[in-house]
Amino acid sequence: MPRPTQRKPGSPFYFRARVPADLVQRLGKREVSYSLQTSDETEAKRRFAAELAKHQAHWEAIRKGPQPIPLKTIMALGGEFYRKWLTSLSEEPGEPTMWTQVAENKEAISTKQGNERQEALAQWYGPVADELLLRHGLLADEASRERLLDRLHDTAVRATETLSRQAQGDYGADPHEDRFPAPLWPVASPVKVSDDAPGETLTGLFETWEKQAKADGKPAATIRDFRQKVNDLIAFLGHDIIRDIKPVDIVRWTDHLRDERKLSGKTIGQKYLAALRLMFSFAKSRAMGLGDPTDGIRVKAPKRETTRDRGFTDDEAKRILAAARASVGVSDRMSVHLRRAIRWVPWVCAHTGARVTEITQLRRSDLITVDGIPCIRITPEAGSVKTGNHRIVPLHPQLVREGFVTMVEAMPNGPLFHAKGASAKVIGARVGEWVRDHAKVKDPAVQPNHAWRHRLKTLRRDHALDAGLVDHMQGHSNPSAAEGYGDKTVKAMYREICKLPDYLV
Repeated sequence: MPRPTQRKPGSPFYFRARVPADLVQRLGKREVSYSLQTSDETEAKRRFAAELAKHQAHWEAIRKGPQPIPLKTIMALGGEFYRKWLTSLSEEPGEPTMWTQVAENKEAISTKQGNERQEALAQWYGPVADELLLRHGLLADEASRERLLDRLHDTAVRATETLSRQAQGDYGADPHEDRFPAPLWPVASPVKVSDDAPGETLTGLFETWEKQAKADGKPAATIRDFRQKVNDLIAFLGHDIIRDIKPVDIVRWTDHLRDERKLSGKTIGQKYLAALRLMFSFAKSRAMGLGDPTDGIRVKAPKRETTRDRGFTDDEAKRILAAARASVGVSDRMSVHLRRAIRWVPWVCAHTGARVTEITQLRRSDLITVDGIPCIRITPEAGSVKTGNHRIVPLHPQLVREGFVTMVEAMPNGPLFHAKGASAKVIGARVGEWVRDHAKVKDPAVQPNHAWRHRLKTLRRDHALDAGLVDHMQGHSNPSAAEGYGDKTVKAMYREICKLPDYLV
């Protein structure tokens, strides 16, 4: 039985395995050898077993020859690529300008045709495709490989949009995650599943919880996220037998997430560990008689330091709105949609406190009149809405006098601030960059779009607006049972919004 080797005590262990004799000529080598990147013997054995399983599956795939790969499998591979990219960059996505440049590079590939396009896709995504296929023991035929490269490019474009939004400080619900099927089991992580009763395995426990979660109306994205966290632990341990999971195993897992996967303490504690806690809490609530190996386990997360309030100051707000009104930094080289967004998105965000993407995805049909009051409708029909619920928001009189309603009424049907098929999120990111570059609000401690939401909350307190109505207008949920009674009428919201003074710009 092959096992990890070590050149000298204390040095990293190596994976070494002979290539099957019938494949030596085809692969052009007799042995596979590389570092396992650890000097811990227990961890080296776990990694060795995973790597050996991966190569054995790949060798078997070579024997069978190239095979067509179904679209669902290709999309699952794309989802794996998407999640890995976001996991590695989401904690600190950098400056928005970087993602604008990346988006432009991706757009350059999208405009290519024929062989030129295939060559560009192979150059950019070929190594990624090879790694994904190897990881799952797949050997794609030519058509499937081309299809995979094309889907990986589309996935990279979507990942760029998400990271651009996060670089603006917007970590709201990710609409792209929903398009991918459940992750494939990587052959690199062989899992021994128990034949015991379903309630005695993590897999069975999750499936029982999933049925209840669906009955309770829990979002599909949340269920999928929890499944990924549970599967991650199963893959790490190599089994899903609950009685064999000890607290020390949970500690090893969290250490692995921190040291090997480079996840932050906050992400580990509030996402990965929290998902497992929920599973065992559910088991306790159902009197399933299972122990809880997560009990007492804590992951420290350093407190985030703050150097200022998160909302715009009066001076910053006036500077942004004045620059938007004067179209500072706007040029004919920009698309008409971007020019329109720079002129109006800051003004609408300032008076509504809405999320920037909720505004950049507005359509002509989302301007409505209720009881004689001009309003905008924020709805999932137009794009991503964090709560998943539509809402009507009355417009402040200054916004009407500024000419926003007149502008919208003169527009044809369709999106106001982005071309059909284009991304509202990218436009939001570009507006944020404009705030930095041309309105000169460069303080990295304030988010160039999201700060309007914090500012409206401050103004609500300064001018004694009804908190429940303002929360509703901004799309913030209120856990109070009393808030669930009665309707938030446009008349009531308009009465409150009119208490806010004009911006003197």
